[in-house]
Amino acid sequence: MSLNIYLDDCAYARDLVLQLTAGGHRVVTPADAGTTARSDDVHFQYAVAHQLVILTKNPKDFWMLHQSGGPHSGILAIYQDNDVTRDMSYAEIVKAIANLESSGVPIPGEFHVLNSWRY
Repeated sequence: MSLNIYLDDCAYARDLVLQLTAGGHRVVTPADAGTTARSDDVHFQYAVAHQLVILTKNPKDFWMLHQSGGPHSGILAIYQDNDVTRDMSYAEIVKAIANLESSGVPIPGEFHVLNSWRY
């Protein structure tokens, strides 16, 4: 299975895009969307309008957007502590998405913390 993923500004990294693409996902970046350096609400609305799953390293703000009750294709949040022993590598992010997908747990309309799917 593969997802259509939108990376917000804080999640965007060229190497992450390459690994997600290698993992079979379609990836849209802020540069692709013309949303670079825009507010989280703009990123959220773009993803909603284009039926993209949001991948963010800004869980607090996207949790609030999720709670606003509007429909969306899913939010995949990553918590980071700026500690290499706890922060997820790009490979771990791709693996966590695969673990979530294979679990059968719904993604559309849901907020998932990928750190919990790293195993």
